[in-house]
Amino acid sequence: MKPIFSTLMFLSIGLADIPNDLFSQGNDAMITEKYEDALQLYESILELGYDDADLYYNLGNAYYRLHYIGHAIWAYSNAAYLAPRDADIVHNLDVTQARRIDRIDMPEPFFLLQMYRNIKSNLTLREWIILGSLILLCQAGWVFGLQFGWMRGSMSQSILTGLIVLTLGIHGIAVDKYFQEIRTNTGVVIANGVDAYSGPFYGENTVLFRINEGSLADILQSQKDWMEIILIDGKKGWIPSESIRAMK
Repeated sequence: MKPIFSTLMFLSIGLADIPNDLFSQGNDAMITEKYEDALQLYESILELGYDDADLYYNLGNAYYRLHYIGHAIWAYSNAAYLAPRDADIVHNLDVTQARRIDRIDMPEPFFLLQMYRNIKSNLTLREWIILGSLILLCQAGWVFGLQFGWMRGSMSQSILTGLIVLTLGIHGIAVDKYFQEIRTNTGVVIANGVDAYSGPFYGENTVLFRINEGSLADILQSQKDWMEIILIDGKKGWIPSESIRAMK
């Protein structure tokens, strides 16, 4: 397990004292097994507008120890989004998701599609953009060298072709990831035994299905105190807004 005791890093030194103090107090509460106090302290940092993988990770640990599986999955998922290659975060997320009551197992996708998804999820959008910019800079330098005769031969041309293909591929992944993020509003169900209705109100609406804590769903729209969701298996319905927590 990854140690929970770390210091949050913020750009503003003047404002850093408040969240770091709260974070330290939360860690102290975790040591003394005061998990309710810890999660309240961690949540208060989020309310200040700060995002950090360690913060979400520790928050997930607090929720998990209190058996709030839905909230724990929400926190670990946000941590994994910010630090997708962190093995401890991924492990805790997998362990927590395994405790869901009604897991939906979808058929395995074509192996090339799965490989592409794994590659895309291995970096954040910002990291893909930075990587693409660096490769583009290398490509520009290589073209500059060819233009002035510093690099010659078929091998240099082949390397340039490879850099062009790599640049297009990386930027293509970055664009795909960008549009995936802006068009997808994912949430985690944080209540157990939630009925999904055919409309955004109680009464004559039909109960279409029931979902349990920890289930993932895409949020299609909201109306007053209701949200329309769709599950990965295609089921669609309306649930109370208080029963789902949207991802950051």
